[in-house]
Amino acid sequence: MKKFLPYVLVLIVVSGAVGYFMYNKPHNETKGATSDVIISPADLLKAYETDEAAADLAYLDKILEVEGIVKSIYVLDQGSSLSLDAGSEMSAITCEFEAADALAGVKPGDKVKIKGFCTGKLMDIVLVRCSL
Repeated sequence: MKKFLPYVLVLIVVSGAVGYFMYNKPHNETKGATSDVIISPADLLKAYETDEAAADLAYLDKILEVEGIVKSIYVLDQGSSLSLDAGSEMSAITCEFEAADALAGVKPGDKVKIKGFCTGKLMDIVLVRCSL
C-alpha cells in the first residue's frame, strides 16, 4: 500500500491543478466575434415555437445576431438585460449583459443589433453574455 501513496498524491495534485485552471478559464466574448447565425427575433421565436428540439440543435450555445426593437430594459446590481419584440405578447427575446452600464443610451423603442450566446427557451428565448 505504501508504494501507491506517491502515485495517489501526484494524482491528487494534478487533478487539483487541472480543476483550478478550468475553473479560472476565461469565457468567450461576443464583442468582435463572428456570428454563427443572423436571424430576426420573430424568426427565432417561430423556430422555437414550431420545433424546440430542432431549434436547440440549430441555435443552442451558438453566437446569434438579432436586430430588433427594444420592448423593455432592466438594470440589475450585477448586469442588465433587455427584451426584444418578437411579435408575440407572451414571448420575447431576452438579452442579458454582464455590465450594468452596457445599455447606457438605449431606451425602449430603439432598434438595436445584439450578439449573444443562445441558451434556449424558457418563457422567453434567452441570449447571454450579449454585446451591442
